[in-house]
Amino acid sequence: MKYDSNGVRFLTMKEEKHFTLEELSTLTGFPRRTIRYYMQSGLLPGPEGANRGAYYLPDHLDRLLEIRKWQQAGIGLRRIRELLTGTDSLSAVPDKTPVPGEFAVRSHVFLRPGAELVIDPAESGMSPEEVRDMVQRILRAMNETEGEQK
Repeated sequence: MKYDSNGVRFLTMKEEKHFTLEELSTLTGFPRRTIRYYMQSGLLPGPEGANRGAYYLPDHLDRLLEIRKWQQAGIGLRRIRELLTGTDSLSAVPDKTPVPGEFAVRSHVFLRPGAELVIDPAESGMSPEEVRDMVQRILRAMNETEGEQK
């Protein structure tokens, strides 16, 4: 163990906590595939080491938790990238205006004629299971309301 001049213990490089991809996924709630996508798209730095020896540091965990927080606040990945790269300040109001030529993938859920639910997975931060649960609750509520009106 190492101590500084004030007697406070600190971790050496060898002692620093590190995580596997599976542990990182469990701690953040992001699927492994999403974490890999974030690395490929430049939102998250790659792991230390390579192949089976690859590991992730507390900085990776902190970055993913920050991304999760911003997603839950309704900030899209394009805007999060700007915030992470420092091309914009955290105090700025998130710009949700789409840029011409930008692609957006959305799920459209048909509820009944004239009623459709549109979900942007990147901005909602919802898992497919959460979306299914929400749709089932909406349909139940719509059926109950319809029954009350008759």
